[in-house]
Order: sequence, then structure tokens, then C-alpha cells
Amino acid sequence: MSRAETKPDSNAAGASARREYERRAQARRDHVRKRYGPLGSLVAALAGEPQNIHAWQQGAEGEAATAQVLDLRLRRTSVIVIHDRRIPGHGRANIDHIAIGPGGVTVIDTKSSRGQVQLSTTGIMNRREQLLINGRDRTSQLDAVERQVKQVAAVLDRHGHENVPVVGALCFPFMRRSLFHYSRAREGRISVDDPVHIAKLAARPGKLDTQQVVEISALLATALPAASAKQ
Repeated sequence: MSRAETKPDSNAAGASARREYERRAQARRDHVRKRYGPLGSLVAALAGEPQNIHAWQQGAEGEAATAQVLDLRLRRTSVIVIHDRRIPGHGRANIDHIAIGPGGVTVIDTKSSRGQVQLSTTGIMNRREQLLINGRDRTSQLDAVERQVKQVAAVLDRHGHENVPVVGALCFPFMRRSLFHYSRAREGRISVDDPVHIAKLAARPGKLDTQQVVEISALLATALPAASAKQ
């Protein structure tokens, strides 16, 4: 099996988010038409799209933007990236991107937030690490990607790859990156950065050869099916 045969089309990135956006947008249009009759389409257009629906479109755009950069930066490497994978037994939970390379596996969660993204610590006696996006506490996003890392590591463990390193990344394709941006969280287990720097993380050197990279990619693609596929 060659690397080219296992590398999925980057257009798959964000497919499940895009499908959910279309489902919710259509449901809203149907509801408005039912309530207002022939004027429904005009009412919906004037009212604009609610944020809880528009957020799904933004999410899909963010995932596609990350995938485009990863594909561009990693195409001449031995790294294989799979996108939009479902976590069996966890409902609609999905992993946006998984990169497999010589240095191991990188679990990537893309966020479409714009503006300033920074890591900070609070407290003196009881120090707490925080993720701040435009000054707002979004530390729960670190918790979420850490859970994804554990889920992917568990898959590898079950199939005899317990020694393969697995790290996490929160990727912000639209962030405003400062010159002295600090990207390491959770004692280095998670990186918080833009797609260019996350691609560098995914391409880190390591002990896995090309055949092992291909085998692990195929394993994860099978164990974590495409989120956009019908269940």
C-alpha cells in the first residue's frame, strides 16, 4: 500500500460540520415558511441566520482552511493526514484531523475563532493553566482535545501500538498570532497555534518508518470512520 493510496482528499475536512449546518439551516427555513407562509423566505432573509446555526458553517470553513495548509505544508513529507473522523460510541463526537508521521500521531482540533489566542496561568499557590480567546476563558477546549488524544491512544494500544507517541493540537486558522506566541499547554502534551506551526509539529522527526506510518494511518482510518459517512 503506497502513501498516495492512503492519503484522503483534503476536501473531506469539515464535511460533517457542513452537513450539520445545511440540516439546521434547512430546518429553520422550513419552520419559518410554515409559520409565515409565502413570506417565509423574505422573513428568514431579513432576520439573518442565528449564530447557533452559522457557527456550524464557520466550523466547516475553519476545518477546510486547516486542511488546505496541512496539505500544502506536508505534501512533500511522509506525513499522512486523515480528516473528520467519528469516535464510535460517542454520538456525533468527531476528531477534525489526525496526522501520522515519523514522530508519531498528532490529534488536531480546529477552532474557527478569530482574534487573539493565548495561554496564561493564574493563581500563586494553586496555579491554573488557562486558554484565553480574546480575553475569554476557553480552557475547556484544552480538556476536549486532551480527551481526544486519550481516545486515539486507546485505539493504538488495543492494536499493539502502545509505544507510538500521541500529542494534541488546538489549531486556529484565523488567529492573530503574536511574535512571541507561547504554544505549549498541558506540560507539552498539547500545542495551541496556527496551521503552519501545527504542520511543523506533525512533521517532527521520530522513529516510525514510512511503512509504519502507512499501517497506522490505515488502522486509524478504519477504527475511526469518516464522520460524514452515514451511520
